[in-house]
Amino acid sequence: MIKVTTVILAAGKSTRFKGPKSKLLQELAGLPIICHVVNAAKKISGQDVIIVCNKNNIKDLKLLIKDCKFVIQKNQKGTADAINSAKKLIKQKNLLILFGDVPLLSIQTIKKLILNFKKNNSLASMLAFTTLNPYGYGRIKLKKNKILKVIEEINANNEEKKITICNSGIMLVNSNVFFKNLYLIKINKINKEKYLPDIFEIYSKNNNPFSFIISPEDEMHGVNTLSDFINVDNILQKKLIKNFIDKGVLISKPETCFFSFDTIVEKGVIIEQNVTIKNNVKIKSGTLIKSNSYLEGAKIEKNCIIGPFARIRPSSLIRKNSKIGNFVEVKNSIIGEKSSISHLSYIGDSNIGKNVNIGAGTITCNFDGKIKNKTIIKEGSFIGSNCSLVAPLVINKNVKIGAGSVITQDIPSNNLAIERSQLKIIKKK
Repeated sequence: MIKVTTVILAAGKSTRFKGPKSKLLQELAGLPIICHVVNAAKKISGQDVIIVCNKNNIKDLKLLIKDCKFVIQKNQKGTADAINSAKKLIKQKNLLILFGDVPLLSIQTIKKLILNFKKNNSLASMLAFTTLNPYGYGRIKLKKNKILKVIEEINANNEEKKITICNSGIMLVNSNVFFKNLYLIKINKINKEKYLPDIFEIYSKNNNPFSFIISPEDEMHGVNTLSDFINVDNILQKKLIKNFIDKGVLISKPETCFFSFDTIVEKGVIIEQNVTIKNNVKIKSGTLIKSNSYLEGAKIEKNCIIGPFARIRPSSLIRKNSKIGNFVEVKNSIIGEKSSISHLSYIGDSNIGKNVNIGAGTITCNFDGKIKNKTIIKEGSFIGSNCSLVAPLVINKNVKIGAGSVITQDIPSNNLAIERSQLKIIKKK
């Protein structure tokens, strides 16, 4: 593969995005939108990635993204000016231009663009797409299968508006020729900005028209508004779900489930409706995730049953053949093989051994107001319903804890522990 410098344009102010944060930082399947683009760029260019940002978002982007170069577009004078801001940092003669708000572009499509660039011995190649609804997109006017110009919606006549082949803005160019032509782009009289799409007509007039390939429309969607974000999120979720189903995961009602970009689900897993799987979750074969469960930062081993209405929080490991039932919350804990927490319990900062049964309503009282303390329950123990286990605490092997007990000290192996106040019955006068 040829050596390529990638420039990602990310200097926009997100004025149309009415979300709680910048659109570039909004998480899409658990990963900020711009990070989807950066990850793709790094697979092409390694650390030779330049991000053009503005003075307001550079701090956040630098905290989020490592091993990239950053440059500020000092004045918001359009996309052509944004590219020019990065000129001094560009090392390679081959320049790939991406957009920080177009997160669905695949590596496969970028590689096809590079192949087209090489095959045609081209000075410039771009990604186009066809759509049944081209409203709002720049239309591509062709001559002998080369790009004559791009016509923006506002400037298109009735005949040009019928064109269904559109400009994605993504391009691969010879940087030396590109910057000579970039200089020729004139300032738009209305908006006082220099628009990158004007470059196509300049190349054509110089008898070096862009070549192009048609890319999937779904990969070209940008995020400008919250509606755009929801549309892109739906597309990505469908893609993730299809990959799981093709691998052998049964998802009962896929349209009701949510998966993260890094979710790993093995063949033979069953996932019921309304399941949410956030970042850093791995589920091994034979496991059943019942409806309305929420998993984050957890590893679920083989042949487990999770839910319904279970919450598995970060740094939790559920070992094989275990059961985490309805309205059970597990946080930062290891649940041993063949153990069961069937309902209405909270287990936090704990290490549970094999063949442990924890009854309904039992909680580990792990926080003393200053630090989180550890609860250890060893193999074969039975914890009755409605118990409070006050950490730090060790319950040794084969212990039985009577229902309703508040346990505040370690229990030796093979013992029964009961802590209850004496029942009093007082007659009414």
